[in-house]
Amino acid sequence: MKSAAMSQLRMMLLLLVVIMPGMASAVTVEGLYQVQVPVADTSPASQQAAYAEGLKQVLARVAGNPDVLQSDQVDALLGKAESLVQAYQYQTSPEGNDVLTITYGAVAVNRALANMQVPVWGANRPLTLGWVAVDSGRDRWVLTSDDNGLDAHGRWSRAFREAAVQRGLPFALPPSEVRDQRDLTSDIRGQFMDSIRTSSSAYPHNLISVVNVSRRGPGWEANWRLDGPAFSETGEVRDAASSEALATAVVDAWANLLAARYSVEAGKVSDAQRVDLKVENIQSVEDYGHVLTSLQHMTPVVSAGPVQAAGDVATLRVSFSGELSVLKEYIALDHRFQPVEAERQTIGVQGKVSASGSNTAATAPVPADREESTGAGDEPSASPDAAARVVGALAYRPVETEGDAATVESEQSFESLYPVLRYRWVGNGSPVGAAE
Repeated sequence: MKSAAMSQLRMMLLLLVVIMPGMASAVTVEGLYQVQVPVADTSPASQQAAYAEGLKQVLARVAGNPDVLQSDQVDALLGKAESLVQAYQYQTSPEGNDVLTITYGAVAVNRALANMQVPVWGANRPLTLGWVAVDSGRDRWVLTSDDNGLDAHGRWSRAFREAAVQRGLPFALPPSEVRDQRDLTSDIRGQFMDSIRTSSSAYPHNLISVVNVSRRGPGWEANWRLDGPAFSETGEVRDAASSEALATAVVDAWANLLAARYSVEAGKVSDAQRVDLKVENIQSVEDYGHVLTSLQHMTPVVSAGPVQAAGDVATLRVSFSGELSVLKEYIALDHRFQPVEAERQTIGVQGKVSASGSNTAATAPVPADREESTGAGDEPSASPDAAARVVGALAYRPVETEGDAATVESEQSFESLYPVLRYRWVGNGSPVGAAE
């Protein structure tokens, strides 16, 4: 690297350290482009139908609004759904039913939406902590993350988690320990936000939601509030026939609001996609220079440059062509980049597919460029069709905060299309088997 360029790089890094405060990372959601679709059999016709059905779910999830499926251009896109598929896997449920897990190309889906002039809601999304109080008319309780049984508590918790998965919304319920808070139900029912914010401070979150659910005649109703660092929204649901219907209506309202706020305009989804890399263990400007040079010599990389430096962690923004998975493969070829696996949490349920079920996996061509018991005062058990529905799971990385993050920067961090990639730099000079 020429001395002038090195000098400029040193100055840029110094400026970044001085003027760039630590940013609160958005929650990185995994699984947005993957769905599970029940299939009648493994025939080509069933497979093609599953590709189209799965793509519908992904389009609604990534666009942030199911209204995208009303577009005149959707039918043509569904007709070539296979061209957007990266991989698929057949699984057999404990009941003997076939399920197809499909992974679509993130870049391909984003471009398809952009070509339809539809905004894209990226993979970095706010984590919503839900304080949900249910009044069945006979009992009152607060939903927690430990409610997983077949009773009313478990049914309501699953309903909210499944609805969140369907819309790609990171959602967490507080742990069962909150039941020790004597006034919690009253705080939720009265929407006493100061007390709720105090209770929320112990748990990872970007947004706080408060939901009051009540029995009303044969159905259910709810009023809700969604609070963010720079906004507060309220709404209500009436005449919901079941826990599932009510949770879906509430979560749909949240997702529509957040997608409208954080989606990237179609015109900004360019052919050269961008992703941020956080690289740890950068001990010197020379280390940074090797990192930057290695990235710039990778075939998919269009450009790479610094965004932020904090301690021994450098954040670089990389513009790339093709699929994100291909960029990851190229980075993996340089063994000086060691992937950093942050702790992940999972929302939603895995549906009816067992981890030990029989699997048949295949990689698709990549384009060049519930039966439940009913408690007293609760709605009837789910229908057989609902019981057979397969709902996947989303994984997300907990909120990370580096220093005192500003509200504006926290808000902007939600607007990135792709997950932040994390690596640890473990060498210097040229990698074995590769030249810079």
